Amino acid sequence: MIRRRTPMKPSRGTVIPPSVRAIVFARDPECVGKVIGLPGPCFGNLELDHVRASGGMGMKSESVASNLVRLCAHHHFWKTLHGREVRPLLIAYIDDATERSAVLG
Repeated sequence: MIRRRTPMKPSRGTVIPPSVRAIVFARDPECVGKVIGLPGPCFGNLELDHVRASGGMGMKSESVASNLVRLCAHHHFWKTLHGREVRPLLIAYIDDATERSAVLG
């Protein structure tokens, strides 16, 4: 059994609507970290992660498909440590996926 590096923190009350979860799960069937080339192997459960951070001061990040990706526990932790480097790659990934679905749709 693979364990998280750190214990899960109590929920901040972020609620992601089921319809948004379904969109993100369909768009990201695997860890996005692997797709965009983050270092290290994928391991751990896939987790939903906000790409754009909240504005601070108790504000929460927007829970919409264009601000969420699926990352394995390892790449989620890596993104937490290197957010400024990774955020532009994740935004480009979401934008590209949105453009592809608009062309196909």
